[in-house]
Amino acid sequence: MPENRPHQTELLVEELSRGSERAFHGLYTQYGKKVYLLGIKLGYGHEDAEGLVQEVFLKIWKNKTQLKPEFCFEAYLVKVAKSMVYRKVSRMKLEKDYIQHLGSSKDSKDNGTEDYVIFQDLLCHSLSELDSLSPKQKQVFMMKNFEHLSVDEIAERLNLSKRTVENQIFRASKQLKKKISGLGNVLTVICTFISLG
Repeated sequence: MPENRPHQTELLVEELSRGSERAFHGLYTQYGKKVYLLGIKLGYGHEDAEGLVQEVFLKIWKNKTQLKPEFCFEAYLVKVAKSMVYRKVSRMKLEKDYIQHLGSSKDSKDNGTEDYVIFQDLLCHSLSELDSLSPKQKQVFMMKNFEHLSVDEIAERLNLSKRTVENQIFRASKQLKKKISGLGNVLTVICTFISLG
């Protein structure tokens, strides 16, 4: 009875929003494998894909009171999962680039550990600021800076004009730069690597 599945999902989401563990387990059973396969499709190995399922559903549980049955639950899951994957990939790239930066610095032997801890704190803050962007700005910004797509490629994928994409990138960059500029000079490195500097 596939035609009943959307209605069944709506009922489970409604119950979950009221704190039902039974509904949570029902949704996990129904959609866990889809999140796992999405992780594999996005380049994760078996263990990382399993971890992604856990992270996604933990976020679902934490935000259960904000769920709305009338919204497409599967689309929401995909959005959450992709956001987590992109954040992890971007974090790994920034960490790798920063470690290379430390290695080329003449003071790296003396201050490497301390600088790395500072970098981690600033990186967490700067990545969390991505969530302050509008959904469209965040999507375009991440496609440009973390997937390294050109403006033309983004415009084609999202069915937007090139001008619209350029405006979204400009506004997102300006907003992020303003929010993180007061955090210290170490952020110059982060800004450089995410094309804000």
